[in-house]
Amino acid sequence: MRSVTALDVRRRFGQIIDEAAAGERIVIERAGQPIAAIVPLSDLALVDPERQKAARLAAIDEIVRLAKRYKVDPDFDAAAKIREQRLEREQQIADNVRRAMK
Repeated sequence: MRSVTALDVRRRFGQIIDEAAAGERIVIERAGQPIAAIVPLSDLALVDPERQKAARLAAIDEIVRLAKRYKVDPDFDAAAKIREQRLEREQQIADNVRRAMK
């Protein structure tokens, strides 16, 4: 990503647009402070709040849809299961270290 001054943008607008279209991200500065950016259209989804919101809502809907497929045991304790898996992993690492030291 490179920076250009607002004056450079006015002078070389066509060239800067071509560079952005080719994939370059350009920050526009005024008085040494970044004030705006020109990004390729393909990057718009990354910075468009409406698209971000729509993507997040779609992901939540997908999680809800998938969650309905599975029955969850009401007595299941996720924190206890994670602790158990961590202890198992620690034991595996300790066993591997002991074997490597022999």
